[in-house]
This record gives sequence, structure tokens and C-alpha cells, in this order.
Amino acid sequence: MRSSRKPVRRCHACLLNLGDRCWLFPHPRGQWQRGRWCRGFGNEERYREFRDWQKEPTVKSRKELRRDFFRAGKKTRRRWKRPVRGR
Repeated sequence: MRSSRKPVRRCHACLLNLGDRCWLFPHPRGQWQRGRWCRGFGNEERYREFRDWQKEPTVKSRKELRRDFFRAGKKTRRRWKRPVRGR
């Protein structure tokens, strides 16, 4: 079995499923081995922790800021002019 970070089909309805990874477990495939139940699936305590984590402020990296800037339309962008020296 491959150990992948991506959630499996059983994680589809779980709130902790972030799409490309699970919020709680590094390898969610192992949580569902042999028909066992995942400890995070439907666990209200874990869901409460996840919602608190989502409410925390985030800091965007330079890459994310640059991506957001270029995805915005030309109308919403603000071009800064350099001050002209010597005048």
C-alpha cells in the first residue's frame, strides 16, 4: 500500500479533509485500514479544534501575495509610479 498524504474516498464527508491532505493525520489511508473507523471522522471535539484553527489569522507568503495580485483584474491593480529624481 502506498503511503499518501491525500485523503481516501471514505474521507469525502469529513470536515478535516482539506482536499490534498488531512488536517489531523499525516497519512489518512492508514486510518481506514482493514475497515477500521478513523478517529477523526465525525469526532465533534476534533471538529471544534479544526474550526478554532480556521479562525486564527493567517499570514500570506510572498508567493501567495504575488499570485493574488496577478489574478486580480487590471482594473483592481494599483500601479505605483517611482518618484522622479532631479526635478
